[in-house]
Amino acid sequence: MQIDRVLPLARQLLTLPLGDARQDLWLWEHTERVLRLAALIARLPEVNGTADSEALAAAALFHDAGWVLEFHQGRFERWQLLTRPTNDLQRELGAAMLLEEAGPLLSAATARLASEAIRRCNDRKTRLLEARILAEAEALDEFGITYALRQFRQYQAEGRTLQQLVETWNRQQEYHYWEMRLGSGFHYEMTRALARDRLSAVEAFMHALASDLRGRDLERVLQLPAASSETA
Repeated sequence: MQIDRVLPLARQLLTLPLGDARQDLWLWEHTERVLRLAALIARLPEVNGTADSEALAAAALFHDAGWVLEFHQGRFERWQLLTRPTNDLQRELGAAMLLEEAGPLLSAATARLASEAIRRCNDRKTRLLEARILAEAEALDEFGITYALRQFRQYQAEGRTLQQLVETWNRQQEYHYWEMRLGSGFHYEMTRALARDRLSAVEAFMHALASDLRGRDLERVLQLPAASSETA
């Protein structure tokens, strides 16, 4: 498959140096997840179409490559990558990077379709199937425990506390932020249902984190009657 030749190139381009032998894999791991999710979403009966698997994979590998270019231009710190939605300019940069770097390894038709999928994936009304699937995969990756890790990475870099992370989640719940995202961020009911399941896992995680930060398990123990505590 053509994409087998593109994978190692994409990993090299999307892995950021840390100034020593170590590497920052944050963006690359996100890309790997989107790549796998896109391939799986394309197989859903609800998608009701035949996506070009090679073009879809190439688009997934470079859909967020614009962040890398802007990082190397000094516009972002490493921890700022993926802290906000990828904008249209970054999509255009990613599409151009695909054509320049991976274009020689792909057929001309595959490269054109992949770059067009990247350009259009921010458009909710696009009818390009590869763009719709790509957008669906990225949206699904924003739900779930990876959300908590993304927030932790950002808050740690900004010098903010774990309690502030919990408070942000609570405010999002109060303003129904995630419900709005569920309603508007997905094309297919199956992926929307899976996103809701992932959100339930985040809610459980945040409740557990809030409990640990306050020592609520110990509070509950101390509120037990003395006789029960002695026999426990």
